[in-house]
Amino acid sequence: MRRGHLPIRTCIGCLQKKRQDELVRLEMTPEGKIIINEKRGKGKRGYYLCPTPNCFTMAKKRSKLAQSLRGEECFLSFKERLSQEGIR
Repeated sequence: MRRGHLPIRTCIGCLQKKRQDELVRLEMTPEGKIIINEKRGKGKRGYYLCPTPNCFTMAKKRSKLAQSLRGEECFLSFKERLSQEGIR
């Protein structure tokens, strides 16, 4: 049985390629804040990150989030989200 196409994306923290549904999509709001987009909206520039503190830390150290999204670094909501989902 053939499955549908599974998009592959690259984590901006660890640079590993993974299925899109295994990563968190980040986008920049018009106010310049970085948010998690669960709906995977089309037409907006977004980047993907593994939902782990390690990838979060690597992306922050490399300034990949701010550089990629060209916006204000707003990581608090991402950290809160990880702790809510039980990821440490």
